[in-house]
Amino acid sequence: MTAFIHPLIGQVVGKEADKCTQFLGIKYATLKDRFAAAELVSHDGSGIDATKYGPQVISPEQGVDIELGFIQQTLPKPDFPGISEIDGLNLNITVPGSVTVDTQPTKGLPVVVFIHGGGFNIGGNWWPQYDFARLVRLSAELGKPMIGVGINYRVGALGFLTSPELRAAGYKPNNGLRDQQTALRWIKENVSGFGGNPEDVTVMGQSAGAVSAGYLLLSEEKLARQLICLGGCPPLMGTLPMDAADQAAKSAIALLGLQDTSSTEMVERLLELPVHDLFAKMTSAVPFQPTVDGDIIPRPFTFDTFALETAQMKSRQWIERVLLVYSKLDASIMAYGGLLPRKSGIAAAFRASAVKSLQDHPEALASLLDQYALGTSTLTGTDDEALVNILRLMSDISFFLPAVDFADKFTNKALVAAFNEPNPWAGLFKSHASHILDVAFLFQNFNASLDEGQRAIAVTFGGDVIAYVNGETPWQGKDRAGERGIGVYADGKRRGPGEEGTQQEMHDRRVILGLARDANGPGLDALVRVVTDFMSG
Repeated sequence: MTAFIHPLIGQVVGKEADKCTQFLGIKYATLKDRFAAAELVSHDGSGIDATKYGPQVISPEQGVDIELGFIQQTLPKPDFPGISEIDGLNLNITVPGSVTVDTQPTKGLPVVVFIHGGGFNIGGNWWPQYDFARLVRLSAELGKPMIGVGINYRVGALGFLTSPELRAAGYKPNNGLRDQQTALRWIKENVSGFGGNPEDVTVMGQSAGAVSAGYLLLSEEKLARQLICLGGCPPLMGTLPMDAADQAAKSAIALLGLQDTSSTEMVERLLELPVHDLFAKMTSAVPFQPTVDGDIIPRPFTFDTFALETAQMKSRQWIERVLLVYSKLDASIMAYGGLLPRKSGIAAAFRASAVKSLQDHPEALASLLDQYALGTSTLTGTDDEALVNILRLMSDISFFLPAVDFADKFTNKALVAAFNEPNPWAGLFKSHASHILDVAFLFQNFNASLDEGQRAIAVTFGGDVIAYVNGETPWQGKDRAGERGIGVYADGKRRGPGEEGTQQEMHDRRVILGLARDANGPGLDALVRVVTDFMSG
């Protein structure tokens, strides 16, 4: 254990790990009850013990194993810190080097804040794949030290359930997103005492966390200087209109047996029910995701609305740059989201669904099916091969196109990268660049189970992100011809735009890019419906 004096908090006791010092389980907000608004913690100088992870928010304990299963490789896990409905809003801070009463933190370091994914339903900042120690140590070794912060936020029902009854009782929608912003306010007030620069904060999210990071563009409050979106960005996963959120709440309330209670009693019961019921009975049946509430998400967030609004966003004054990273088979996560049980005859089922989704654009449909070997004349092979082809198409629509479109809205202020290293571990998606693999490589926590070449690309990727957090540009956003350039991590190395192999990323997707950009074509939102219609079918 080690301790130092923070100017606002008082004595902070942490622990040393991998030539870093970690301060764990620091509560950033309090809750009056499970649905209440997060209230920023104000420290009185009495100090804290930050040597153990704080409890995770209400979500399945086995969530960490679920995600490690998606990664297809395990890690040693720390002791389970427990679950709490009111004490789960905590964060972990990792600083480079030793910090003691006699050795205060280095001042003015850039800060990167990580928002975990998990489909807005699972997640915890104590998960070993998110441990910042090795990445922060690497930053110091590269001479570009930074501070890493991992936050918890409410997920599932406590994070995203809303209803007329809850709102009438004073409970606002989007608790999960509000928690994230409260954490960023705590960091702004307190991180300088840990050696960080509160004006130099990069918010980095993965999957649902990347979508959350993107929603900071809608904030009128300065909360970040840069964004890094890994494996997702808005409008991936979509937003629920309030009436759709209320319909989802009706389904949730029925599953809990509360449909015949009065408004007052319903709210009381929602506050008192065993927490297990709040995720065990509802998580798989009710869509919990951000809601258009007129406040934190003021309007529906689609590609079309984003195109119209970006120039008017006040956040453009302070969010200086965005780095967007996708992987060739990011949609592997959608296989686990319901496609695997539908694998038999999946190509025919997909064609039938796509015909309905693009009924006004038959030529675009034919091009799309042919490009991914899913048309009646191009389909060959097994159901397994057809599933991979569908996932390739879904990856390009749901991850590649949004990243490029998002970047184009920011012109030279955005970089795009493809993390296309193959998954080296046994499982459904071995040899594919699957979802969450970018985070697994980035945090350096799986390096012991990588071969020499992939360890090298993990270090390169980590080094590029570290450089980005430090204000550098690992590669140019445009190629020599002035076209959108993509940095590509593959085959054990990273290539910048214009280098051999990087042009292929855009060339391989020329058909779907054309369909998205053609003024007479279906457009991005219609292409996204091809995915969402099939996933919900």
